[in-house]
Amino acid sequence: MVPVNTAAVFTAIPAWFKHAPADGLTLPDFVVPLFLFSLGLSASISFKARFRERGYGKTLLHALVRSAVLFAFGSIGILLVDHSARWEILQMLGATSLFSFFFLLLPPWPRLGAAALLLAGVEILRPLGLGSLMLAWYDTGIAGPWGTFSLSFFAITASALGELMKDVSSEKRLVRSALFAGVQCGAGLLALPLFPFSKHLVSLSYVLFTGGISSALLALLVLAGEIWGLKPPVVGSMGRNALLLYMLHALIGVGGQALLGNDIDAGLAWGVSFLVLGACAVAAIVLDRKRVYVKL
Repeated sequence: MVPVNTAAVFTAIPAWFKHAPADGLTLPDFVVPLFLFSLGLSASISFKARFRERGYGKTLLHALVRSAVLFAFGSIGILLVDHSARWEILQMLGATSLFSFFFLLLPPWPRLGAAALLLAGVEILRPLGLGSLMLAWYDTGIAGPWGTFSLSFFAITASALGELMKDVSSEKRLVRSALFAGVQCGAGLLALPLFPFSKHLVSLSYVLFTGGISSALLALLVLAGEIWGLKPPVVGSMGRNALLLYMLHALIGVGGQALLGNDIDAGLAWGVSFLVLGACAVAAIVLDRKRVYVKL
């Protein structure tokens, strides 16, 4: 997310490293699904623990406050930067987090069924007017507020997968995440002739295929980390301060854009993008070692 967001403003960055402007699928189009998939995985762990310790009421209150703060951060940020009422990524995360929360009350398999029904409901309502509402927010890249329902699919299914993987062996984790990947990618490709890939309208093929790729990457992490014993550097430190680093990279990126402009050459644009990533990585490592964490 960090280099993709930073690079997006520079005209010299090639199209494959920017979101597809219309129908189609580029590398950055996988970022939002991966982010929401990660959110769902962590929710499957934290929800049960918090529910046992504090009960449903306090857990719901925490979810409400957390979602509201995310939404407020996004709203304030977009007003300060764009002076507009656009739908920003943190607003989407706040809305999606809250909507997905109630699905955590279901056992894993019924939750997966509910997620499938949710997607089916979106596709039924799309020609009846929902599609037009999404189209009105096309420039947000995630169908505005109306994309919440489809985007929640990533978090809901990932939370169910997380519970199904939690107390089993590494080998079973690998098999289950790989099976999820195969089923979703296959379903996404089957849907492709009727529903082209579109992040802007959160199309059915886009949701299913990118959700499958997210599961496939999880399978690779299980294979590398748990079976082969390889630990990806820095990733854990960045994950423990995700919100702070997201805000930090945005501030650095805006500063770099103001200083250099949008029309710098490709080499400098790439350099700035990955320099921001490096700065965030260093900040993550330092904060992690000092055990300083910003959480909601």
